[in-house]
Amino acid sequence: MNRTNTLIAIACAAAFHTAEAATTQDVNFVNGQGVNLAGKLYQPNGAGPFPAIILMHGCSGMYSYSNTANGVASLYTDWAARLNNAGYAALVVDSFTPRNAKQNQCGDGAGGASEVNDRPYDAAAAAEFLATQPKVNPDKIGVLGWSHGGSSVMAALDSLAIPGNDLIKAAVAFYPGCGLFDAFGGISTSTWTPHVPLLINAGGIDALYTSGYCDTRVNNAKALGASVATGNPITLTVYPGAQHSFDQAKASDSKWTQADLTAKQAADSITITFFDSYLK
Repeated sequence: MNRTNTLIAIACAAAFHTAEAATTQDVNFVNGQGVNLAGKLYQPNGAGPFPAIILMHGCSGMYSYSNTANGVASLYTDWAARLNNAGYAALVVDSFTPRNAKQNQCGDGAGGASEVNDRPYDAAAAAEFLATQPKVNPDKIGVLGWSHGGSSVMAALDSLAIPGNDLIKAAVAFYPGCGLFDAFGGISTSTWTPHVPLLINAGGIDALYTSGYCDTRVNNAKALGASVATGNPITLTVYPGAQHSFDQAKASDSKWTQADLTAKQAADSITITFFDSYLK
C-alpha cells in the first residue's frame, strides 16, 4: 500500500471530536513587508509546548460572510477547535484587513493581496511569532491553507529567501490554485519545489484541479527531487466527484453532494494524520 492509501486508510478509521478552544487571544505581529498583521491564536489546555499550525484563509477572507462584524468564519474556528483537540495550537492570520483590502477577493485574479508576492510573508511572520510563544514548540510549526490561502502556502514553501519560512516544517493545502500566476518558471517548465512535506487535498471536479496545473506542478517538483528521500515529499490526494470548497459541506443538498461530504470527512481526518506524522 502506498503512502497516500495508507494515510487515507488511517484517516477514515479515525474519529475526531471537536471541542471549544481552551484559550483564544487576539494577536498582532509585523511581517517582512512591514505590514502589521492581525490574527487569532487558539491554544489547548496545558503548559505545552505544543506543535502549532498557521491557518491561511481563502479568498473570501477570515470572517464569516466576508464581514468583520460576524467574527471568524466557522471553517477556521472549527479547524482551530479540531487542532486544539488534537494537541495543536492554531493561529488564524488575517491577510486582508491589515492591507486595507476588501474582505472578498474571489474572482479578483492578480488584484488584491497576492498569493505569490504578499501572503508568503504572512506565513513566515506567523511562524516567527509562534516560535516566540511559550506554549509553542518552535521546531514543530506547520501551515494549512484553503484555495487562495492554499496557493499562498504553496508559494511560501518555495520562498526560503523570506526569513521565517524555514520554521515551517509541514504543510497542507486544500484545493489550491496551482497556476500561481505563472510564477516559479510557469506551468510546464515549473521550478516550484516545496522545502517540506506537503499534502494537497483536491476536489476531483474542481476547475482548479481539472485544469491540470496541480498535476503538472507536483510532477515537475518530484522530477526536481521532492521526495521522501530528500525530506520534502508531496502527496496529492484527489477526491472523486468533490467540488471546490468541498470541506464546507454540512449536508447533501442543492449545493453539496454525498461526494463532497465523503471527501470532507476523509480530508479533515487525513490532514490531522499528516500533521501528526511530521510534527509529533
